[in-house]
Amino acid sequence: MSRLRIGELADAAGVRKDTIRYYERTGLLPAPQRTSAGYRVYHPSDVDRIKFVRTAQGLGYTLTETQALLLVRAGDILGGSQILAVTRLKLREAQARVEQLERIETRLAQLGEAPAHETESDTCPLLFLVRDGRLSPLAAEQQEQISVGEDHTTSTGKD
Repeated sequence: MSRLRIGELADAAGVRKDTIRYYERTGLLPAPQRTSAGYRVYHPSDVDRIKFVRTAQGLGYTLTETQALLLVRAGDILGGSQILAVTRLKLREAQARVEQLERIETRLAQLGEAPAHETESDTCPLLFLVRDGRLSPLAAEQQEQISVGEDHTTSTGKD
């Protein structure tokens, strides 16, 4: 069975080498074997594992949640019902973000449509609408949305 060096693994998985090293440090990817010269060598199945991690991240799972998913995938710890519960939570979080973005879109559209006479005394229409109190509900909604979910950590090895 062919082993992959870090550059080959990175190319095959579509990530950078530093992303692979980060996944190793965080336990998302098992520590690789090393050659006698000290080079990392990876199993071809690590390509699928990295792609799984990237897909989970793309769906909004945190790295901690992704680790739990990997354990289930390996048949180690959690049951399907627990994964379903986490998935439903992610869905609710995504729906809350969509609703928040729709509110932001509405407020920005209102800002863009502000009559010129309302903003003539200000250099920025946004300042007028904030001072006028028309955008304050959005700020309150922003504060509520910040508390949705617990851990929103993502990889620092962005591609």
